[in-house]
Amino acid sequence: MLLMVRCDLGFSQDDEGSELPRTMLIRYLEDYSSLRDDALNDKLTGLASLKYIPINKDGSTYLSLGWDVRPYYESLRNRMDQGDEYLLTRIMFHTDLHIGNKFRLFVQPASGLDFFKEQPPRPIDRDELFFLNLFIDYKFWNKDDKSLTARLGKQEINYGRGRMITIRHGPNVRHYWEGLKVLYNSKKWNIDAFLLEYYGNNLNEGVFDNPILDSEETFWGAYAQYNNGEPTKSNYDFYYLGFDDEVSQFYNAEGVETRHSLGMRWYGKKNGWDYDMDLVGQVGSVGAQRIAATGFYGDVGYTIKDKSLNTRFGLKADYFTGDRDSTDTKLNNFNPMYPRQGYFQGAGALYASNFWDIHPSITLSIPQKFSFMADWTWYWRSSVEDGIYIGGAGLPLLPDDGNGKSYLGSQLDFLLRYIVNKNVSAQINYSHFYSGGFVRDNPTPREISDFLNIIISYQF
Repeated sequence: MLLMVRCDLGFSQDDEGSELPRTMLIRYLEDYSSLRDDALNDKLTGLASLKYIPINKDGSTYLSLGWDVRPYYESLRNRMDQGDEYLLTRIMFHTDLHIGNKFRLFVQPASGLDFFKEQPPRPIDRDELFFLNLFIDYKFWNKDDKSLTARLGKQEINYGRGRMITIRHGPNVRHYWEGLKVLYNSKKWNIDAFLLEYYGNNLNEGVFDNPILDSEETFWGAYAQYNNGEPTKSNYDFYYLGFDDEVSQFYNAEGVETRHSLGMRWYGKKNGWDYDMDLVGQVGSVGAQRIAATGFYGDVGYTIKDKSLNTRFGLKADYFTGDRDSTDTKLNNFNPMYPRQGYFQGAGALYASNFWDIHPSITLSIPQKFSFMADWTWYWRSSVEDGIYIGGAGLPLLPDDGNGKSYLGSQLDFLLRYIVNKNVSAQINYSHFYSGGFVRDNPTPREISDFLNIIISYQF
């Protein structure tokens, strides 16, 4: 369930020879306004002409169309060789209407279907038809490389590496939120402030039957990104995230959860090295328990570039607090809220609470064509007074059984990705979890031991 994010908007040739911005995982981030240039617009032929359909004479009002199709096979097995295998399909279509220089309407219905699944579909597997994005933008001003925009409606959000807030690209049904966001953009700073309700674990599986403004989870905050514009210097993100869940459950606390997170991200590249780190502190309450939690994400790599093949050696290290004392009034569980499980590759079997890990990897790649990654992760409990979790608060996996062991096991992952062309890609991901210590001795072997998926993705 790997999130492969392509965040650049560089131009590339399509199959028919015209120049188009590259497609992105979050489709509303694509910008086709440059095609107002007659020299570029005249080159658009075939399907490429759907990317910029002028409606008025000067081209300031225009329509852009696109779609995504992703069929894939997935197989899961646990330690007792019990599991399931099935086919999943995600189809999305979007319409992007720009009305002059101030208004925008973005509509993206989506469909997630499952086939041949023995177990009942999970919320991440099936939703027959729903709006993933349905919002309007109003740009208050846009001058001297600075702009201020208000966005209202259903929308996806993703910040940083997706460690705390992500679109959940790997599973069949992606996250979305409803509410208001205000976006400030300048040459150095991008700052978002938002008040949203979360939808992504709905049990409704039908056609346009998801509730509107009726969620148990409220999410608010501000996220600021500073980019100094110099490739060899560091960049920084600063954020405050507020989270309220009406029904939350940890092993040592349950009830209404109100959580406040303050964090900073530090990242950059220099002389072949790349680094990306997040440090987060959390306070608040769950029921009668007071929250005092910490999370750290670290990723460092070194890339050897060759004319035909790049080799990256990487090392991740992460730490997420768990509850230290089940008898006191403090809860030390870290909660990443809306993470991409695939940050740990493969099945993403562990949720970022009460464990720490070390994670070496090697990646071989031909840019824009092929990549192969192999990594091995070792996990330990941060606190032996607490269990481990999957899928977030409310879905505990294994409780503490008093054996005092901290080691959980290790996970071996392989990921092969091949880019056929600018629209089509394929990937195979296999993971095996070797249980040990606390997990191996637990009488309930629920953890995923084998995970395999084969994905074909088509984007236009």
